[in-house]
Amino acid sequence: MKRRELVTTLGALTALGLGKKASSFPFEMGRVEVTGGKGPADWPFPSSTSRHQWTKIDADGFSFPITGYVFEGTQLQGGMPLGALGTGYMTLEGDGRLGFCSIFNDLVPPKKVFADWLTVESGTRSVPLSSARIAYWGHYPVADLRALFAELPLELGIRAFTPFIPGDAAVSNTPVTLFEMAVRNVSDESLPLTLLMRFPAAPKGSSMAVRGEGIVERSGEEGVYSLAANVPARESRRVRFAVAWYAPSWRDSGGEPHLNRYSQRFRDAAEVAEFGLRRQSEHLRRVHAWQAEIHRSDLPEWLKDALVQSFYSFAKNSVWIARTRKDEWWSEDGWFTHSESHTGCPIVETMVCRMHGHFPLLFFFPELEVTTLEAFRHFQISDGEIPFCFGMPTSMRDPRYHCQHPLNSGQYAQMVYRLYLRTGDRELLARFYDSAKRAIRYQYSLDDDGCGLVHDQSHARPGEPWPANQFYDVWPWEGTSSYVAGTWLATLAAGRALASAVGDGGFQTECSDRLVKAQRVFEENLWNGSYYRLWNDRQKQRVSDICLANQLMAQWCVRVLGLGDVLPADHVAASLDTIARLNMHATSYGLINGVTSDGKPFDTKLLPSGDHAKNIFVGENLCAAMTFMYHGRRDIGLEIAHRLYEAMAVKTRSPWNQRCLLNGEMGLPQWGDDYYSNLIFWAVPMALRGQAIGDFSLTGLPKSLITAARA
Repeated sequence: MKRRELVTTLGALTALGLGKKASSFPFEMGRVEVTGGKGPADWPFPSSTSRHQWTKIDADGFSFPITGYVFEGTQLQGGMPLGALGTGYMTLEGDGRLGFCSIFNDLVPPKKVFADWLTVESGTRSVPLSSARIAYWGHYPVADLRALFAELPLELGIRAFTPFIPGDAAVSNTPVTLFEMAVRNVSDESLPLTLLMRFPAAPKGSSMAVRGEGIVERSGEEGVYSLAANVPARESRRVRFAVAWYAPSWRDSGGEPHLNRYSQRFRDAAEVAEFGLRRQSEHLRRVHAWQAEIHRSDLPEWLKDALVQSFYSFAKNSVWIARTRKDEWWSEDGWFTHSESHTGCPIVETMVCRMHGHFPLLFFFPELEVTTLEAFRHFQISDGEIPFCFGMPTSMRDPRYHCQHPLNSGQYAQMVYRLYLRTGDRELLARFYDSAKRAIRYQYSLDDDGCGLVHDQSHARPGEPWPANQFYDVWPWEGTSSYVAGTWLATLAAGRALASAVGDGGFQTECSDRLVKAQRVFEENLWNGSYYRLWNDRQKQRVSDICLANQLMAQWCVRVLGLGDVLPADHVAASLDTIARLNMHATSYGLINGVTSDGKPFDTKLLPSGDHAKNIFVGENLCAAMTFMYHGRRDIGLEIAHRLYEAMAVKTRSPWNQRCLLNGEMGLPQWGDDYYSNLIFWAVPMALRGQAIGDFSLTGLPKSLITAARA
């Protein structure tokens, strides 16, 4: 099937009587407080904050104003997900409703709720949050809202977040959303009201719990709770509560049962809610601490926002299962996976997407990175080939081979070296080394004519786009290409470095000799005098002189590894000149993937709905942008990346649905929602500093965020 088409119960429902208080905690954070007249006028951010432009926000929880983008709620295209590592999520939409929901293991597709979760009852009026005028500022994992009601003399400030803490995988695996609300009466008379809340009902074997001072459970089975308050004239009340879920057991699309990792820390949703509520202030402080570190940096303001928001992909696309049986081969840390996109192209750990998107996991949760690489090692077959993925759409033990195989195995070997650079762990290196070595040697079999380069191996039939068997998977190439063969050069360089690190002199020499030959043939086949052509099929005596925006993938790969260049400096410089002149000038929104020698976007005419040549591949564009940065062209690289983020977050108004492909003419979404590869934004600060993974991890943002966010 086409890739794009594939694309023992541990808990029980809490048995409480109708109308009975669910809980009453003696914790300070659970109190209902009278806070005076300010309330939501300045909480969680000032009412005067500008909308629909980058602006400094004097927000609660930060000691200095930070840059953000506040949306009028109705203008937002997709709300922020409330969830974190392998927890499932609910989106809080711009109109105040709950949108998509996967908290009860509805992964693909996520359940469509799109219903009011909050209704304010006062006298004879019953007014849903969605009827209010909402200002919405999301800074993942925190959604800050200000709501002004027309029917009632009422303003609400709402803060909702799930604890996502870089460096603390356990806390980030807590299935809870923590709410704080400031309820302000703007009239001269007291205002009695009831906050009626309705959350998704838990199915059999799962549970939902809402806990907080004054919370009344009206119908736990239906997810209905309420909170009564009497707000004095011109005053406010502040309330906190926790919404927790617990869905420990599920079956993937292959029919295999799994237990979510969080089931080993909690017994039911009530226990989750109590944990979250008890530590709400601590969790929020830790979230604000790591975000403040980003905002203290000297990075461009838009890039700070991109880094904060990009983490949202973990909420929408990640799964973390537990090890519960002795016959399960993964470790006690469980097994963590990230989908290519649960909402757009559901494939579990697509290798070519992971090549770009695994950086946040590598930087902040390296122990989870190990679990994913361990699975690729487990599924490696006898000839050394590493699978393209673990399964689809959610199957975790249905690995696929011979799909984009000219890239997968070499990229795996590069990731093994990336892991070593991040951790410095020689035991880990020893564990993975033989597997990486065999993966590299497997790729020797993809050299069709003994030239020393990996060939493209397109399996597409004449006139059809798929399977092209490389990252641009509906754009078939022939012979050897600058992208695939360039990635191979970097793989040989990584193989040489791996061999040197373990003292395998024989394989080090083998990789060195092969690299020298491959570099020579790469130049002979692909250099056209101004840039590296797209591909050259020597057997058919056919070439394509299309200028690929990311033709220097080889250079990006070795620079992030801290290895020496594999392409001549003068050819790199000339290629960068050409890409800036042709690909960058062909669009206002990044780089056109493929242009003709006179700068016109190339139309393959194979797949109008998702043509990879004439449009903008976000993850690949970011690689190209970083290649400019690594080679002394910081301003151009930043401009490319800036264009991309502005198109997604501002023009499309969807910072929490970042697309794979943007339309080259308009910068609007072309194909692919919530894309894994866009997490590569976290490699951009590394490129700006000219650093590789090892140094950046030790001295850059990864270290400062983890340190700041410690409990």
